[in-house]
Amino acid sequence: MLTEEEIRSFLAGGSSEAGIRKVKFPSLEPVKGLGRIKTSLSHLEDVQIELSAELGQANLKVSEVLGLAVGSVIKLDKAIGDEVLVVMNQQSFARGEVVIINDSFGVRVTTVNHAYHLKLSEGLA
Repeated sequence: MLTEEEIRSFLAGGSSEAGIRKVKFPSLEPVKGLGRIKTSLSHLEDVQIELSAELGQANLKVSEVLGLAVGSVIKLDKAIGDEVLVVMNQQSFARGEVVIINDSFGVRVTTVNHAYHLKLSEGLA
């Protein structure tokens, strides 16, 4: 740590024992003998994730929003069979299509984001 006198001398442009030296780092080499680690996903089976799918959008006026009540119906810009985005933990994960299953909406996954697929499968047997 510099003394107050050394700091004043440095700021005034005078010479000081404290100098600037170039840092020399050792070269990095990969660890030998560690190939790809192979494991299974069984230890992750209980991890909770958030999945969501945007079924559609609607543009409403403020007066229309204020007039909404229990049982109101909002017409969306998507129909059954239209493509929707599937989001996992707030990041795009897949695409799918809207389906109806026993009077409920569902999403049939049609494509998985290639980058996520590679991340999830990296290093797995």
